[in-house]
Amino acid sequence: MAKNFLINGDKKNSLSPFDRGLAFGDGAFRTFLVENNKPKQWNAHYRKLAKDLKSIDIPSPSDKLLLSDIQKLFPEKGIFIAKIIVTRGESTSGYDFKKEIKPTRILLKIDYDKEKYALFKEGVHLTTTKIRASDTSHAGIKHLNRLENVLARKGLANKFFDAIMLDANDNICDCARSSLFIRYGKNLFTSSNKRYGIHGVTKQIIEKNIKKLNLTMNYSPLKLDQLKEADEVIVTNSIFGALPVLSFKNIKWNKGKLANLINKLINESH
Repeated sequence: MAKNFLINGDKKNSLSPFDRGLAFGDGAFRTFLVENNKPKQWNAHYRKLAKDLKSIDIPSPSDKLLLSDIQKLFPEKGIFIAKIIVTRGESTSGYDFKKEIKPTRILLKIDYDKEKYALFKEGVHLTTTKIRASDTSHAGIKHLNRLENVLARKGLANKFFDAIMLDANDNICDCARSSLFIRYGKNLFTSSNKRYGIHGVTKQIIEKNIKKLNLTMNYSPLKLDQLKEADEVIVTNSIFGALPVLSFKNIKWNKGKLANLINKLINESH
């Protein structure tokens, strides 16, 4: 069976146990869909990856190089999930590293379950978690230190799509694996990700097109008990797009139109 990954552009390569991504989570990543050998929203994903890497002083592979890797690994027909990981590279000197260190790039090909995601489009259910979102100077970027997200989803019952995370002041952040949007009339609330979470491509698309939705973006903090007054709640990410939330604990919502409107915006973006 052919390998479903490339390391530095080669199926024959293996990852060194001295790689800093493994040892320290020293790197960043992006996850997105590839359909018929073409990455969706590629320009936005590449800009986000390059920006995140720059913020932690790791040189970004070129757009051309990463596209070449994608074309090499993914078939001409079908839809798959792609994950690009870029680490600082190999070192044997603890936290320190040499100036000439070369980044490692990893590309993964993951099966996409159309039936599962089609069911999600009908609406999902959320819960919460005791794991708190960490206040960090590198909030907003998709770095490889995702332990709190892993623990937030650990043991999550199958009936729950995701878990809402809170900060130290009990303010709503995003969910463990998705961005959270809460609509009250014409106001759409979400986390700014200045101190917590990941400011991803889908959230950027929504922000950029907020006027097309006839809404105003609001980053004011919210508490869990304020959810009962919400008109509509949705979750988003780059794999499943936007999904309507039907319930959180004893609070229920009818399936609204916002998720469909956002999915249309996502499909129209490049």
